[in-house]
Amino acid sequence: MIANRILTSVFLSASVFLMAACGPGGNRNASESDAEMNHQEEMASTVVNTTATLDPGQETAEVTSDGSGTLEATYDESTGELTYTLEWSDLTGAPTMMHFHGPAARGEDAGVKIPIEGFPAEASGSVSNTVTVPESDRADLLAGKWYVNIHTEQYGPGEIRGQVEFE
Repeated sequence: MIANRILTSVFLSASVFLMAACGPGGNRNASESDAEMNHQEEMASTVVNTTATLDPGQETAEVTSDGSGTLEATYDESTGELTYTLEWSDLTGAPTMMHFHGPAARGEDAGVKIPIEGFPAEASGSVSNTVTVPESDRADLLAGKWYVNIHTEQYGPGEIRGQVEFE
């Protein structure tokens, strides 16, 4: 009976040792650890930045305005999240609508992809938000085929516009 307890104790101790050695991280060699670190670095480097300058000259219709604006944004390629701050000033009136449009090159028009909501109805202002870009649109966004447009009552199709291009 004492021999059985000793054997059981030895067996349990060996089992615990083996489980600890084979548990999370315990059975990894140096190259597996390096591969995991590289994967984590790749995941961390999936965020890209963009800035865009908005002005009347980028609109496809004739616009006479002193309006201007800037877009600063980050895009997380792994989640599809676009986090942005859009600022504008000196519009002919309060914005009536704001959107991200695409796909379109500079000088071309395209449909609305993502509406911008919650902006102040003032000739100068800013709005910030985070939105998720649909998977089907992500390649066009990253290829610079989206633009941001601010519409006013005087310029229904858009008063200022800026092409969204990533660094």
